[in-house]
Amino acid sequence: MSYTLTALPTDAQDALLPDLPNEIWIKIFTYLTHGDLQQVKLVCKHWCDLCRVPELKRKSKLVITADNLKDLSQVLKRNPEICKCLQYECLELHGVKVEKDLLTAFEYLGYYIRQLKLHESPVFCVLNDYLPELEELILTRIPSIQSYVNNFSVDLYKFPKFKSLHMSCAGVTYYIKIQLLRNLIYDQCEHLERLSLEFDRSQEDLILYTLELHADSLRQLGIGNHWNSKPSTLIKWQRTFEKFTKLEVLKITGNCSYNWLKIILESLGAENRLRAIDLSGSLELSDDLLKLIVRKWSNSVESLDLMFCQCITDDGLKQLGAIKNKLHHLNLAKCRLTAEGLLQGIVENTNYALRSLNLSHITNMAEGCICLLAQRLCNLTTLNLENCYEAVTDSSLYYIFRYLRRLRHLILDDCIHVTDEGLIGADPSKPAISNLKGLQTLSLCGCCNLSNRSLSEALNFQELRKLELSYCHNISSSAIEGLVQHCPALEDLTISSCFLLADNSVLQIVAGLPRLRKLNVRNCINYNAHSIHYEMTYTYKKLQELTMKGANALEV
Repeated sequence: MSYTLTALPTDAQDALLPDLPNEIWIKIFTYLTHGDLQQVKLVCKHWCDLCRVPELKRKSKLVITADNLKDLSQVLKRNPEICKCLQYECLELHGVKVEKDLLTAFEYLGYYIRQLKLHESPVFCVLNDYLPELEELILTRIPSIQSYVNNFSVDLYKFPKFKSLHMSCAGVTYYIKIQLLRNLIYDQCEHLERLSLEFDRSQEDLILYTLELHADSLRQLGIGNHWNSKPSTLIKWQRTFEKFTKLEVLKITGNCSYNWLKIILESLGAENRLRAIDLSGSLELSDDLLKLIVRKWSNSVESLDLMFCQCITDDGLKQLGAIKNKLHHLNLAKCRLTAEGLLQGIVENTNYALRSLNLSHITNMAEGCICLLAQRLCNLTTLNLENCYEAVTDSSLYYIFRYLRRLRHLILDDCIHVTDEGLIGADPSKPAISNLKGLQTLSLCGCCNLSNRSLSEALNFQELRKLELSYCHNISSSAIEGLVQHCPALEDLTISSCFLLADNSVLQIVAGLPRLRKLNVRNCINYNAHSIHYEMTYTYKKLQELTMKGANALEV
């Protein structure tokens, strides 16, 4: 990859910006959010140009709703030059139906769209002639609409670059799913690389035929399996999966049967270099199948999701030792594990590879296990310890704050033994949470022993983007001033069910946090009608999402 962009030849810029190759700048910018990239564009012409490369443009998206569609259409017709500012590759439609204004938007913007996400927007019949560069279609919720059923006429062959279809959401009616599958069969999308679907037994033969047809091109496959295949059908699944050769990501969700899952894993050849395997919810996944995964893909697997796989025992978990130096992401949430199996499986000694670990709802761990994990997983950037209330104490937190300096995302929901002293640091020898200087996400929902001291003395993060404090009943408005002062980069704040917040707290938060886009103060009951009116008037142009349900004034 090579770029020929050059920086502005100004002495000031040369003095401030290091002389790095464009590739390095782009790599740095990939870690930034959409909001940060908008600020980066203002620094200089060089950075503005760099932010237009495809890798970064896809971090931004255009969202069209039933409320803004008409205004967008009118702006485009009055000033076509505005298209230069709306050349987004990712488009989301929310609650939009087929109408003239939508056709206008597609006419001006459709050429630039690579990814289209539809939420309650059954607009398939107008897609064919407006999106020539479409590569990916994502369906999140499209219920059955009687007036629409006879108008399904999308033809995937009209999109020569089409390579990705996601329709695994249960909120999408079967009629639409079947029509799209038939498109994949009849229109011969030769380069389909990603497919995600969810069906019951009545569509099993159609699914098998579709998978067989695209087995030589698919790289990512997601199947929501909520049925038990007949013994006579298992041989068909075996023959189908034996034909896969390029698969890199396999996601199977739902409580599928042991026999079906075994057939899938045994039939997939080792030439499929699986780097990500997600078997969340597979209640019948057993130790022998986990051993099979480790044996087959020990040289390639980097991400393993085993949430709710409750048949796995310590014996199976210990097998992860064979891939621990390759594994970057591990999700063991809601598994029935012990500290012994966990420690022998991934941290028998120092593990430099693992970056993300989810141990949510594993309630039988002791705090000593957390202390060892913190010492031996020195490169962790994401740690989820939700509801690990026996293991997460002030004492174990000290180890996290001391050894996991690279953490960016920390989830401690319902860890009821955490106190102010644990976050602040009881004495100079015990590090505080402020040691995690690069923290971007912090969730403390249900940590009921925290008070205003934590907000004013412990939470001091210049890069924190998301903070959740629901059900922290001892937090009151007097701590808000410290919060907005010490966490100026917050974009998403949840302080729902904090009953001591005064009626002016929302305005204080929004006025003090210039980058805030989402605010949830649900069930904060002390708001009166006057303050809500004032706050809505002040904030509606700034916030993208404000949740205030449960306030007394809203019940009048």
